Amino acid sequence: MIHLEETDKQWIKLCKGHYQKEYPYRGSWVETLKPLFTKLYGWNPDEDNSYSDYLNIMFYRLLELHLKIVDDKSGTNLQMRNIFNAAFYKGINRTEELPIERSIAELCGLIQCNQVIENNVQRYELD
Repeated sequence: MIHLEETDKQWIKLCKGHYQKEYPYRGSWVETLKPLFTKLYGWNPDEDNSYSDYLNIMFYRLLELHLKIVDDKSGTNLQMRNIFNAAFYKGINRTEELPIERSIAELCGLIQCNQVIENNVQRYELD
């Protein structure tokens, strides 16, 4: 079983929609992540001109989490290619202005669709 830290579980639950009352979708993933980020790390990304720091931290945090739970069996690293594709090209699904914002949105989508249970085997726990 994949070992997850408590904060890993919170990010996964947010991406999977478990916290819709506490942290409702705010029009984009980058905006939706901000309240939990502020709660966990104790600073508001909208203050002190720290938005770019917030984006960098969230990208690396979500990438690390995705790599921990990845279930891509394509043999071609399709999910990783999708992350980079989202960064380099605006598309129908990823219309955010900044490449890192599109990458964060793609990572949230991949985490959201990641399987907790596969072939009746629990891959990781969220409780």
